[in-house]
Amino acid sequence: MATPFKLKRSAVTGKRPGLDDMQIGELAINFYDGHLFAERDTQGVGIGTTVALLTPWVENFGGGSINYNGIVTATTYHGNQVIGTPAGGFKSGAFTISNTDHTKDSINELNFILGKLVPSAPTTFNGLSLSIQTNAGNRRLCAGFTPTNNTGGSAPVAGTQYARNTDSTVSTATINDVGPGDNGTVIGYVNAVGVGTIALDTNVNNGTNGALVISDNKDAANSTRDSGIDAEFYQVYDVRLLNAASPDGFNKAYINHGSANTQEVFWYEDPSTVSAPVISYSGVTTPASQTVAYSSGIAHYTESANNTFTYVLTVTNASGDMYSSNTFLSSDGQGSAFQNSGSKSYTNFAGGTNPPARNYGVGTGVTCLISSVPRNIHATVTSNHFTRYDASTPYGSHNNQRISYSTNLNIMGTSATTSQVDEDNILVSSLGTGSGNAIRVNAGATGDTPSPISTTFNSSATPAVYEAIVRGGTLRHDQTNYSDGSYMPVGLNLSSGRSGTQYFQMLITRAAVSEFKIVVTGSYAGCFVCLPENSTWTTGLSNTNGWADMFDAYSGAGNPNNADNGCAFGTVMSGSSGTFTCVFGEESSSNGNNKILVRFKLTSGQSITNIKFQA
Repeated sequence: MATPFKLKRSAVTGKRPGLDDMQIGELAINFYDGHLFAERDTQGVGIGTTVALLTPWVENFGGGSINYNGIVTATTYHGNQVIGTPAGGFKSGAFTISNTDHTKDSINELNFILGKLVPSAPTTFNGLSLSIQTNAGNRRLCAGFTPTNNTGGSAPVAGTQYARNTDSTVSTATINDVGPGDNGTVIGYVNAVGVGTIALDTNVNNGTNGALVISDNKDAANSTRDSGIDAEFYQVYDVRLLNAASPDGFNKAYINHGSANTQEVFWYEDPSTVSAPVISYSGVTTPASQTVAYSSGIAHYTESANNTFTYVLTVTNASGDMYSSNTFLSSDGQGSAFQNSGSKSYTNFAGGTNPPARNYGVGTGVTCLISSVPRNIHATVTSNHFTRYDASTPYGSHNNQRISYSTNLNIMGTSATTSQVDEDNILVSSLGTGSGNAIRVNAGATGDTPSPISTTFNSSATPAVYEAIVRGGTLRHDQTNYSDGSYMPVGLNLSSGRSGTQYFQMLITRAAVSEFKIVVTGSYAGCFVCLPENSTWTTGLSNTNGWADMFDAYSGAGNPNNADNGCAFGTVMSGSSGTFTCVFGEESSSNGNNKILVRFKLTSGQSITNIKFQA
């Protein structure tokens, strides 16, 4: 049935009907106020019944507006709300306001001004580098195979260096003090898989989810990355990945926070099971056509390519999925006998390439020919002849490996030396007048004081049995067989007829010398000095054929003579190392064509490593 509507009316200002005045379906009109009322059930039929004002506004007659008393609530308001004039009028401030301004415009301006007072937000991690922490350093990818690519992007490139990992988990370094630390969601990714998610709010959000770790979530005023941020505006936090799962092959990781992403970081999870490299050697091949120099009739190798020694070096397990560097065989420098034969790259090995093939030398070793040229030295080398090598791969190393070689090598370098005994170049320093160093001359005969001679010694000829030998820079009493292969180059057999005393005689050619020092290092049995072409000197020493004795002290007056042939001033020679002074008394080398002879005597087991003459 239709509900009848009834109207009640009043012309009394402020008159409002009560519940008893109305029934459901009735309307009441106050014609003075212009208000309309109805009875309303607010919580169901007959429950919370009230009289509701249906027209809560008052029209401003002729003003084109209406007025509300009390609070007006609306979910959304569209239009230009006029500010009006505040009680007490407008105050001066950041900008000028008029009573005809619209609320939305003024709020916008106010927000703009306040924005200038708000500190800059903390740095996000967008574009920041993410540092991966792996357990096996940085290594390079081998060629010749297709590695597993888990990234969904570009494939890894052979020869390129990547972080290497082997334990199937990786972590990153911590990124410190980034924001916002009070809103949004942080997600860690390995490849395309989320490995941890943490939502941020205004609380302290420190914690771990999966492999994602957030720590030190704090007010941005305490940031060390961005200084000068006022308190209670923003928050910052630290973030990292910890022990994220790492599948075999090529991988990437990054961290996301809203629109911010760290840079992607890449690594290679190496599944190789290759063992450490092993170095081994073949035998040594001696030069087929050698170039030699002679000292005391003994052949010596020179610093010449004709004297190149060779051997084959083999390395097993030279690579796996990865390698360390193109130069994987490192030289430790020169050997005792030979120059540095140099570090070796993969291309120095049979079938080798840079980058190397995967599993190069695994199962069957790979070979490299090593060539070694003698050093520029004067020596007899008895051990550690060749360069020592280290082989290094991501899977281990084999270090300090040198080919074993026990043959003694006699070497005479290109450069003359005065720090050892060189029979053609014995140092004379600042002595008298003239130039040139002392040289070896023929000893003439056996015995301590034979008739003095100064004829040129032939270094390439077989020496007399009484001549001492200079070999490898050392003067020695020598009875060695150089022909049986225990020494190379193969040479003379000096093992017989040479057990007696041996001599080494030198000629100094300097004027105006009346005394000089003999500096000697080693052991010897005698030392004698002669002015062979000074008749006064030789006549006074006729009993010794003109030889004065450095093992005997100078008398202190006149010249050494038959009665006292000592010429040592101060310390007397006794067969040991030292510096000793020889004096000629009243004579000078200038009186004997500037010639001075010095004669050393050696017995079995004695040797001298250096001789010098000086003022």
